[in-house]
Amino acid sequence: MTRHALPLMIGLGLVSGALGGMMGVGGGILLVPLLTHVVGESQHEAQATSLAFIIVAALVAVVPYLTHERLDLALALILAAGAVPGVALGARAARRTPGTWLRRAFGVAILATAARLLMAPPAATATAAAWPWGANAALGFGVGFLAGLLGIGGGTILVPLLVLGQGVAQHAAQGIALLMIVPVGVAGVVSYARGGLAARPGLPALLAGGAAGALLGASLAQVTRGPTLSRLFAIFLVAVAARMIFGRPRSRAGAAPAAP
Repeated sequence: MTRHALPLMIGLGLVSGALGGMMGVGGGILLVPLLTHVVGESQHEAQATSLAFIIVAALVAVVPYLTHERLDLALALILAAGAVPGVALGARAARRTPGTWLRRAFGVAILATAARLLMAPPAATATAAAWPWGANAALGFGVGFLAGLLGIGGGTILVPLLVLGQGVAQHAAQGIALLMIVPVGVAGVVSYARGGLAARPGLPALLAGGAAGALLGASLAQVTRGPTLSRLFAIFLVAVAARMIFGRPRSRAGAAPAAP
């Protein structure tokens, strides 16, 4: 990695970790498009790097949530139990899917998240409506599959389902999502590595920036109203999604462009 690339990777990790910690999503939903469009990594390389990144980012970000929120640890374990086999299956499917289609699918997922945030800002329902453990295990499997397929932690999918579907408070839902992201990231990294897709050399710099950013973002989340953060983040996600769906990643110097 060049001298100029080091601060760039730290900066990308810092931004991704901060927004990930603030929203309880691990940071992969932002890091993947940054790696493909700013650094010029292929979609598959970016997803492998993202899954490694979210392990550290989620571990750091979850600390303020554990300190300030009453997290349902049993629910987090049930979700994780379903998510681990799901992410392995999703990662296997990703290796067989062309990079262009993955980018577009990722963009659609981001758009769906943005629409949900704009139209229904996260807020706990009046009464909790916890799902049976079997339903939550199935939810974890589905979230894990999409996480492995798209190289994200799954928090963007899980958090709104917990808040709007089960009446979990916004901050608690984000903390639960971060807890689940850790085993999801580990399973995803192993699955991608078995397929010959390893994280890039710049990962240590990304992790350094991500750890600092995740702690900062998660701490800010404890003192910031969820709906305000959600709407601002949604506007940014719309721009990212449009680039992912309609744009074309810039390849690294000397590298062939990604196959269409």
